[in-house]
Amino acid sequence: MGVDLRVANEISRRTALRALGLGSAAVAAGGAGLLSAGPAWATPSATRVAAAGITVDQWRATRGENYYIAHRGSGDVYPEHSMQAYQAAVDWGATCMEISVQITSDGVLICMHDNDYDRTTTATGIVRTQPASVAGAARILLPRLGAAWTAAPPRIPLFEDVLKAFGGRVILAVEAKIDAASVPMMAMVEKYGLQKSVIVKSHWRSKRWPMAKKAGYPVFCYFAAAADLTSTLLSSTKAQLDPRRDYLVIPGVNGETYLPDSYVKAAVDTGIPVWAYPLHRRADAKHFFDLGAEGAICCRYGYIAGATAPVNADSWAKQAISAGEMSRNPAADTFAPKFTPAGEMVLAARGGQHFMTMGQLGSVSSATGSYSISVDVSWPTLPVSTWDNITVAFARADDSYYRHRQGKGNGFHAIMRANGSLGLYRHRNGQIAGELLAPEVATPALKPGQWASLRVTVSPSAVTLTRVDTGAKVTATGINAGGGYVHLGRSSTNGVAAFRALRTA
Repeated sequence: MGVDLRVANEISRRTALRALGLGSAAVAAGGAGLLSAGPAWATPSATRVAAAGITVDQWRATRGENYYIAHRGSGDVYPEHSMQAYQAAVDWGATCMEISVQITSDGVLICMHDNDYDRTTTATGIVRTQPASVAGAARILLPRLGAAWTAAPPRIPLFEDVLKAFGGRVILAVEAKIDAASVPMMAMVEKYGLQKSVIVKSHWRSKRWPMAKKAGYPVFCYFAAAADLTSTLLSSTKAQLDPRRDYLVIPGVNGETYLPDSYVKAAVDTGIPVWAYPLHRRADAKHFFDLGAEGAICCRYGYIAGATAPVNADSWAKQAISAGEMSRNPAADTFAPKFTPAGEMVLAARGGQHFMTMGQLGSVSSATGSYSISVDVSWPTLPVSTWDNITVAFARADDSYYRHRQGKGNGFHAIMRANGSLGLYRHRNGQIAGELLAPEVATPALKPGQWASLRVTVSPSAVTLTRVDTGAKVTATGINAGGGYVHLGRSSTNGVAAFRALRTA
């Protein structure tokens, strides 16, 4: 998918301060007194700037038994908490988004998760201790999303601009990441008449969510660590939440590890609707839905919710991660692929196998039971062991992460070793070793940077792996590989693997 870089928002300290309802004297004073004592939040009032569109009550009545919430916009695919990320989620059909809010030293509200600029932007230092001019000059920079975003990184949006663009169009779960932002954030919500379209998001330790409930807002009360999900804390939190209006949010996935089922069950047993975060895969959402969670907080909303149509070719030349491409941990830089202008995906993580889920292809299959997967492969840097291989894993039942010998999931994998040998294997859930389906076939080994063309052909009764550039092939008969998800990667803990011209038919 292409990168939409149309949205750009200039941050003006003077404009932002006035938007908070401050007069010219306060503007001249840099917003002094903005956070002074006063009522925490006003109760809903009819004397605000605008009336809300969709309300939380309407959303609750129409969202269905299981539903999706956009996480940081679409933070696995677009720079998190950017206008582009929010717009993409809405374009994909999101009806609820979570929004993180920070405040600068001169009282300007911006949308950003971290208390400092360092991880996600070109700026450095603590947001709260620096003026809005720093945020205005900074750009959101997450290289793991691809060079297209590095070349044209988006701005940090004003909270006011987000309310103007999306308030009333979707439900916004808003969180002040530091307490100093709480009062002005809610004042801004009320200024735009969005009280009925907002859920207040807050950590369970915060004193702000009980205040939000008192002011009439539904709350999104979240736990950030499994260790906090004790029976005592769950019971005390449950006692303060309304199962008709509020939500209990749990940390579902840490890297590729799920929160233990017992913790999920304990949360579900409170009777408060449970949401799980941050979810990257369709398999993640199904896992938590099956355990009784109602909401899935998604880092790639369109893909997980099924709003993106499957494609039959890569888009690597655009140098931006696609909606369904996922590394072992999509939120970490360690396993991020590199894309080249020549349309190559390069996997160079050190110290472990490096695989990518090609979820953008969907569950590859056909009505006739026959399909093919083609891709060019290369070793820009050869692995130490010639027994290591480049892999096309296919016919996986879901998009859960694949790597060799992890014993998770059923499917098949076609390999080309660094010594040139071609092989076809089946892997079964719970079994570490793969099952060889036919004798491996020797072909010439690749030199560093040399390309080979591989094609996996599936029929209702056979699977064939062909090295197209030499004509060599290996076939396993009596096999029905069906259809499913595709993964590409390398089995080595060293060396660099590259792929190009991925196609399905």
